[in-house]
Amino acid sequence: MREADLYAPVKAYLEAQGYEVKAEIGDCDLLARRGEDPPVIVELKLTFSLALVMQGVARQALFEDVYLAVPVSSDRGWKLRYKDIIRLCRRLGLGLLAVRVDAPASV
Repeated sequence: MREADLYAPVKAYLEAQGYEVKAEIGDCDLLARRGEDPPVIVELKLTFSLALVMQGVARQALFEDVYLAVPVSSDRGWKLRYKDIIRLCRRLGLGLLAVRVDAPASV
C-alpha cells in the first residue's frame, strides 16, 4: 500500500459531504473546501506515528481544521491502540480519518 492509495477513499468521503478536494497543495497531502467554510487539511500516512502528529500540529499553525488519515484493519493491534489514538487527537484538536483497508475502501 502507498499513501496515494488512501487518497481516493478520503476524497470520496469528503466529496460526499460537499467538499471540493485537491491533492498535493503546497506541503499538504489534501485540501478540501466547501463554500465559505475554512479549508480542511488532511495528511495521509501509512502508519500513525509521532511524526504524523507533529506534522498535523504544524499544519494547525496555518489551518483551523486538520485531519490525519491512516489505514486501519481489524487486527488486534490497531483495536488496542485506537482509543488512545482518538484521545490524543482530541486533546490536540486534530481530526482522525480511519481508512478501512481490509474491506472495500471506506472512511
